Amino acid sequence: MAKELRHDDAQQGDALQQWRVRNRVVPEAGDSIDQPWPIRLPCRLSRFRHCKDGSRVLTNALGELARWSFRHRRSVLSLAVLLIVACAALGFGTGIRWSNGGYTAEDTAAERAEHMARKFGAGTADLVLYARPGRAVVSPDVAAQGRQVTELAQRSPGVRSALSYWTTGLEPLRSADGKGALLRIDLEGDESQEARTASTLVPALRAAAPRLALSATGPSWINVQGTTQAQHDLLRSELLALPFITAVLVLAFGSLGATLVPVLIGGLAVTGSLAALAAATRVFPVSVFAANLSVALGFGLAVDYGLFTLSRYREERARGLGGEEAVVGAIRTAGRSVMFCAVTMIWCMAALLVFPLGLVRSLALASIVVVVSCVITTLLVLPALLGALGDRLERFDPFRWLPWRRSPLQVSVSPTWRRIAVAVTGRPLLWSGMGAATLLTLALPAIWLRPALMDESILPAQVEAHAVADRVRADFPNPPERQLTVVLPKTDPGARSADLDAYARRLAELPGQAGVSTLAGDYAKGRLVKARQTDLPHGTGTLLVVFAAKQPQSASTAALLNKLRATSAPGPAYVAGVPAQLADTASQIRIALPWWAGLMLGGTLLGLLAFTRSLVVAVKAAVLGGLSITAALGLMVLFFQDLRLLGPPAGGGDPSLEITMPLLASALAFGLCVDYEVFLIARMAEEWQRTRENTDSIVFGIERTGRLFTAAALVVAVSMGALVLSRVTLLVVLGATMAAVVVLDATVVRGVLVPAVMQLAGRANWWSPTLRRRGAAATVSLEGIDHRGADEICEAGRHTAGQQ
Repeated sequence: MAKELRHDDAQQGDALQQWRVRNRVVPEAGDSIDQPWPIRLPCRLSRFRHCKDGSRVLTNALGELARWSFRHRRSVLSLAVLLIVACAALGFGTGIRWSNGGYTAEDTAAERAEHMARKFGAGTADLVLYARPGRAVVSPDVAAQGRQVTELAQRSPGVRSALSYWTTGLEPLRSADGKGALLRIDLEGDESQEARTASTLVPALRAAAPRLALSATGPSWINVQGTTQAQHDLLRSELLALPFITAVLVLAFGSLGATLVPVLIGGLAVTGSLAALAAATRVFPVSVFAANLSVALGFGLAVDYGLFTLSRYREERARGLGGEEAVVGAIRTAGRSVMFCAVTMIWCMAALLVFPLGLVRSLALASIVVVVSCVITTLLVLPALLGALGDRLERFDPFRWLPWRRSPLQVSVSPTWRRIAVAVTGRPLLWSGMGAATLLTLALPAIWLRPALMDESILPAQVEAHAVADRVRADFPNPPERQLTVVLPKTDPGARSADLDAYARRLAELPGQAGVSTLAGDYAKGRLVKARQTDLPHGTGTLLVVFAAKQPQSASTAALLNKLRATSAPGPAYVAGVPAQLADTASQIRIALPWWAGLMLGGTLLGLLAFTRSLVVAVKAAVLGGLSITAALGLMVLFFQDLRLLGPPAGGGDPSLEITMPLLASALAFGLCVDYEVFLIARMAEEWQRTRENTDSIVFGIERTGRLFTAAALVVAVSMGALVLSRVTLLVVLGATMAAVVVLDATVVRGVLVPAVMQLAGRANWWSPTLRRRGAAATVSLEGIDHRGADEICEAGRHTAGQQ
């Protein structure tokens, strides 16, 4: 503040004193409220600064929005209920078209090879039916019924091609004991359309051939049963999580009335998100897992936003403000942090769109919808709800008879966290080293992450798609999943039979293969072991099938694929199959990974710099967010790849992780960690502006937010951790990882690393890389300052000048 200024009117001094008290501003050394103050010039400069300060405009806009919502609470709450009902009717009433797929990269060499192979009736089958009639499949009655059901499948809508052992005589389609046979079906459309076709086709074929005892597996049937399982798990997991979340909030707020507010906000946000996603399925593919993620993430985020905003509202009420002014003050302060947290989370999820994976993009868009719903309900519905509850907010206190019951102002103050902060700031070098070592140790397993594509292992072993895949793997020497199809689209098999024979012999010598099949016959160990056809047809295009000796996603098969692609062929050659899809998908992810990391880290760093006006704080938050990402990956690899908490991989292959889950978990972990950073730094900055004491500001921020972070972390951990109850392993991996990361972030990162690093940085925490007038102290953007007081001072000064 300016010094040695003139003051001749008590009214201006009273206005200044009221502004300082409201904002808890302590005069600097040598400053006094009795010092003279100029009237005109500071007011003009203040007006100019206010107009130029974009954050002030946002803060004022949020305050006016809260005031409007508070005054029109009945209309707002009625409109919210009507919109939820309308969205639900529009979304759920018109039929939901959840999709399940998008696990492989788009427009890759493997995908193009699949399309080429389908022209020859080969490639990876969308649907595999295993017939086990109980007697030899070559029996006349069994063969007749097998041909009949194959022809029926071929004529069915949505089927591109269907072939079986009975129509082709191919030995790989008959089991080793001769009592089982496979029917391979290729379906039309995208993965969502294929799943819908499979859901009607499989029951129809079973009814048409009951004696064949048909059972189904394959990507499309895995999608069908994964969708059903995810929908069954959705309601069960959240119903079990809700009582635990309510208990956490009751302990945090000490009032059933106050607990009701974030729970209702979370319920509204989740309902709106699900309705919006259900309607969106009519426009673009939305993964069925988006519903599970929306409920878990939406409820956790909405309750967190409501938790911090409601806590600030109770502080304002405890300071003596009325209901409307307390709501406006809470939204002007905590609401600004909520806005930035939402923008950060949206940016982190939008950065995932650089990956060419349909599932990742679908879940990223779903997360963006969830965050938007959460911030709307927090900023618009929460003020109306607080206005409707009024003084009833503090009723129904289950702890009112306890002697150690806390007042509403003390609810967010934690002596335990204060002691922790004092201890950490007392020895910052030791604690920062221990915290960093903990995160780096947890991140170490991420080095040996082995990505894999989604297969039947995401489902429980007793589910049909999984169980049938295991039986096929056990009964057939060369199951379909181990087949690598080499397509030669420009090679004439009749004119270049000698070249094809030599090529097949070279392939049959590669390590990791169990045989090669062509139109001419079968090859093994570099020679022809079974001739099939001597006069090859003339025409453009042919194919060969290479059988892998081990599981399709094993290291041995990956090495075989590389050698296969490197072997010279009689013309352009393209390889189709699960190993090729995995390799190309991993390659596309590696290409997009730097772009994703740069967008997410760079965008968040710039946003934090704009919010905090502190380069050190912004860089520190981005670095700690990166450590949280690696810790999340390390925990995921440790729990589910190394320790195999979900059991061995399908088919006894190498331990691995589905390729999309690390990406999604990393983005969510980074966004949530930055969210907590914003709330914490805002309270620290408020105290720094008041005292100009770095250590006191750090301790104040930890003391004021420690209990809230503990409650918020538990809420998100329980909400996301509820996915562990799912029987779909993708959701189990994501839920368990996020629960562990949130708890780790709220303890090690917020409780130890942040205060230790900021203590080491000292006053550099509050340095801003902007031009400032000489003598002015650099500050960060504040969450807690009520800037309306400056305007009131100016108005008082104008009034005094007019009287004089």
